Parts: sequence; C-alpha cells; structure tokens
Amino acid sequence: MRRIAIVGLILAAAAGLAWAGASAGDHIVPGVRAAGIDIGGLSLATARDRLQTQAAVFGAAPFVVAGAGTEWQSTNAELGVSLDVDRAVANALAVGRSGDPLVRARSILSAATGGVDLGWPRRSVDDRLGAFIDRIVDATGRPAVDGDITIGAAGVTVREPEMGVAVDRMRLEADLALQRGTDTTVALHIASIVPALGEEQIAAAREEALDAFAPLRVTAGSESLVIPASRIAELVRIVRSTGGPDRLIAIVDDSAVAVLVDEIAPRLDGPARSAVLVPGRERLVVTPGRDGVSVDRVLARAALAAAVLAPSDGERILNVPAAIVEPGLATKDAATIAASTDLLGGFTTYFPENFERATNIGLAARRFDGMVIAAGASFSFWDRIGEVSPRTGYLSAGAIIGGISSSAIGGGLCQVSTTLFNAVARAGLRLDERHPHDYYIERYPLGLDAAVFAPFVDLQWTNDTAGAITIRAQATPTSVTFWLYGPPTGRTVVFLDPVQWNVRYPAA
Repeated sequence: MRRIAIVGLILAAAAGLAWAGASAGDHIVPGVRAAGIDIGGLSLATARDRLQTQAAVFGAAPFVVAGAGTEWQSTNAELGVSLDVDRAVANALAVGRSGDPLVRARSILSAATGGVDLGWPRRSVDDRLGAFIDRIVDATGRPAVDGDITIGAAGVTVREPEMGVAVDRMRLEADLALQRGTDTTVALHIASIVPALGEEQIAAAREEALDAFAPLRVTAGSESLVIPASRIAELVRIVRSTGGPDRLIAIVDDSAVAVLVDEIAPRLDGPARSAVLVPGRERLVVTPGRDGVSVDRVLARAALAAAVLAPSDGERILNVPAAIVEPGLATKDAATIAASTDLLGGFTTYFPENFERATNIGLAARRFDGMVIAAGASFSFWDRIGEVSPRTGYLSAGAIIGGISSSAIGGGLCQVSTTLFNAVARAGLRLDERHPHDYYIERYPLGLDAAVFAPFVDLQWTNDTAGAITIRAQATPTSVTFWLYGPPTGRTVVFLDPVQWNVRYPAA
C-alpha cells in the first residue's frame, strides 16, 4: 500500500508538472466547475463568456419564497444581487497554481478525478436583499406571548399565553445563496417559540387571584363588617418569581394590609354597652347591648394577610384577634329579666307647655328612671332626688306654698310625685307616706294626688312583694310617665268612684 501511495503521489506530481508546463498560459485546470458550470480546460476569455451568459440568466430569473401560507416573489436583479464573474474566473484559474508543488499537484489530481466545484461568488450593490429578507421575517414571525394575571377593582383579568413563530433567517439566507437563477421555490423554515410563562406557569397565580377577589367579613366580638372584593384586590400583587423556575405568583402587600387594618379597626373597636330594658305594654322590652372590643392591630394584620389568598367554598369570615369586655348587663341576662317581669303599674299625667316646669320634671324623672327597689326595701322621694337647687339644674316654676299659688325652685316636682304615686297605687304596693295638695288640681285624678315639699312632706312606699321592682320613667315637654315592673304578684287593684263633700271654691 505504501508503494502504491508513493507511486500515486509521484504520478500526480508528474501530472501537475506536466500540466503546469503545458499551460503556462491562461487555461483553467480540467474538471473545475463554478456553481455546476463546467469551465475546466477553458481559456479565461472563454470561461468568462460562459459565466457571463449564465449570470444574465441568474439576474433575470424569478424565484419564490414560500411559507406560512404566503409567497414572496422577486429576482436577483430586483434585489441588487449579481454573480461576480471576474472573481469566479480568478478562483478557477488559481486551482493548481497556488501553494507548494505538492499542493498544486493534489489540486490538479482532485479536479481531474472528481471535479472541483468552487461555487459562484455573489455581490450585492446595496441592502435590498436584506430588506427583502426582513419583510419576510417580519410578516411571518410572531413573538410568543407570556401569560399574565392582573387583579384590580374590576376583578381578575387573565391574558392567556400564546405560542410564537420564528423564521430561521440564517437558513433563508443560505437557501437564497444556493438558488441557481432558474425558476425555483425557496421554502421557509419556521420554528415554534414557547412562551416563558405558559399555562402551567400562571395556573397557581390564577387560582390565588380568583380566591382573593371575594368579599371578606371581618368580625371582632359582636361587631362585624364586610370588606368588598374590590378593596381586597388592592392587597394583592401578581409578580414574576425570582431565584427559581419562571412563573407568576400572587403575594400580599404587607403595607397595604397595614393601611386596611388601620382603616377598619376603629369601626370594630368600641366600649361595652349594657343592654337596656325599656317600657313595654305588658313587660320590659330589651334593647340589645354589645361587648366592648379592642382590636389587636399587630395580630389583625397577620390574620388578614393569611386570609386574603386562602380558598373558600362559601362566605369568607375572619375573626380578628381582639380584647373582648363584657357589658354590665348582657343582652341574654336582660332577656331573662324581661321574661320574668310584668308591668305591675303605670300612669301618665299631662301639663301645659312650660319650659321651666318641663325642665324640673325631666330632671326628676331621669333620677328615678332605672331605679331598682329590692324586695322588702322602702322608697323615699326626697332621698332619691337629692339636692334641688340652681346648682343641680333646677329652675323656678309654679308651686303651692302655704295654700297659695306661687313659684319656687323645683316647681313641678309634685307632678312627678303624683304620677309615681298613681303607678305605685295601681301596682298594689304598700304606701307609707302620701299627702294631698292644699287644693284640688284638675290635671290630677280626684283624690289621687301626692304633694311633696322638702324636707317634711315626702312620698314613701315599700316593695312588699317577693321580687325586685324596676322603675322606668319618661318625660316630654307636656307629660310624665312612670312604669313599675317586677315578678307577677297576683294582686288586683280596684279604684272606687270618688266621693266629694264640703267643697269650697276660692273667692272671686
């Protein structure tokens, strides 16, 4: 084998030397082609003529680029592309003439035995070809669209991911360079572009955003309020993950949560308020009270942040941490009291409208309202009223003094004592002290008035029942009413028609 190789090499060298010696002129080595056109053994002039003819065909022949359902047609001449005949001839002439003798010999042998196709250099006079390729790429290509999630006052908006399309530009450029100038079609090579944020990468954020956009009822003790979905949406941000797989995640904005807690906490806070027993037709009626509430702002922020993205199949309810203070009289306890009491007696009297009188009567009625008389305990009008003076708010109004109509600080208190006396009498309670006025006053029931004058003329009675009695009182600018409530006594009170005698009328 070594001998054969040496012989072949010697023969090739001899052939090369022979050709070099015989063609010291301008002929091209046999077997050389330019883009498939055989110009081997031709003189430079003949080779140039042959290539020039083919170059004209190359420039005028149309070609088509096809792909994505669209075609683009042009010619090389329109795109400013031509074949470089001079360079092609020079390249062909160089075969077997460049390099050391061994290299030249090998080139000649290669051309003679298999042929050498040098291709055909091309040249562009401007950028029309590049612009043509740009139009194809721009018209066919489409960037991938990442999926996205937004949450706001209007709700959750989802941008679905879309696949992109890209033209293989380098392949197109290479294919255009290979087309020979005859009618030809160049096929576009198109690849799909996968979005960085596809359906899988946005799925978790989508679900969390949909869970978050829902009303949230916040409770603290007996207080409650509803935060609308649009307000909850302000607490959520959709961001791209960092430091791991590319995906969207929903996060809660801690600063926004703090602002919301500071906004709603005062609406949930409040002092304890006892239930109130108000007069009813047959028994006391309960006006509900409320627990005292003081929201723990720090713990409430953590609880709210955790609740925002939590899924829920029904109404979302968050019980925020808070200090609860029970009222003095809870609603349930007041209801128990009301259910066990009856209206034992009540009465209303009326008077002409007068600011001073109405002021005095209102002050006194409020002193008695809500007063509880325990079983066996006694009641004194003056012990409860206390000081009656301008310092305590009382005004001068009409009064009977020494049997004569006059005025005094606290005038009108007899209207209060008379009304209370009538309620006590109708309840059948034991009367300990009661005094009539010096003369009859038409607005009181005949014989059923009760005068008071500090400190010696008092109204006193005793709760001689088995249970506590609650006094309720109410005053208006022209009336005063008393109600007495307590456990049923089984007592029946009957008033006989009044009998008058020795009636005397004032002198004219």
